[in-house]
Amino acid sequence: MKRIRPFDTRQLVAFDMLCETKSFTEAAKRLLLTQSAVSHSIRALENDVGCKLIRRNGKRVSLTEAGERILHFARPFINEMIILREELNGFDQVEASRIRLGASQQACCFFLPPLVKEFKKLFSHCRFEVYGEDTPKCLEMLSSDKLDLAITLEPFKNIEIDFVPCFSDELRIITHKDHKWAKEQTIDWSNISNENFILDNRSTYSFRMVKDYLARNGLEFKSFMEISSSDASKELIKLGLGVGILADWLAEDEVAKGDLVSLPLGFGKLKRTWGISVRKGRQLNKSERILIKIAEESGCHWMVNRRLTAA
Repeated sequence: MKRIRPFDTRQLVAFDMLCETKSFTEAAKRLLLTQSAVSHSIRALENDVGCKLIRRNGKRVSLTEAGERILHFARPFINEMIILREELNGFDQVEASRIRLGASQQACCFFLPPLVKEFKKLFSHCRFEVYGEDTPKCLEMLSSDKLDLAITLEPFKNIEIDFVPCFSDELRIITHKDHKWAKEQTIDWSNISNENFILDNRSTYSFRMVKDYLARNGLEFKSFMEISSSDASKELIKLGLGVGILADWLAEDEVAKGDLVSLPLGFGKLKRTWGISVRKGRQLNKSERILIKIAEESGCHWMVNRRLTAA
């Protein structure tokens, strides 16, 4: 294996400026160096590569073919260095220029946008890598260090995850307006075998919560469809193809318009807690701590506004 001989970046910068100005004098002025220092850098670069890079035409210079090849390499490299320095500017204060964030489809739709918007007001340079995954997958990715933070439902006794609660919602029966349960405003669980349910995928926390909720009351689903999209679920319900169990806020607009009806499950409320999950023992940097704080505040505001709207 050949030994790598890296270029001297100061020589490349001097060469790039000389190519831009075509003058040793002007290049020296812009670099805040002496003309002899620029000349020394160019000679050293030529000695390093073993060939001439410039031709002198009086006080002006032009490039040899080798010089054009070096410039073709050096200019993008220097530009990337400038961009990197700008990204790292103030890094010690924020401690992160990237946050790998996991979030379910629902969280991406309603909670993530205002959260990122508020965070960007403080740290506009920080970029997000968002992975759209349900809670179980997000927790798995956190444990394997593929995510920094995740917006998830509260984990089921997961000793590897720390959880910061932000807000809660309620799962309810969502039906077509002409469904018998909607007209009678009550759920007749004795006829559960006659109903087709539209639910989240069985791999999700929501499916497990609903299944456990019914099991505690001696019930189980006989017929159901698994749908990963809440919008698709609502469209199927509108067509009378099944009864859904969705978060109350997901069907607010349709309920307000009279297209769908929202009913309590009947054996007490089934609530979910949303929040920020992080791998236990992981040391959070400043930007991550601030993001979590904003998430807590945003969750509180969201719950207050929903209560006021409902009232």
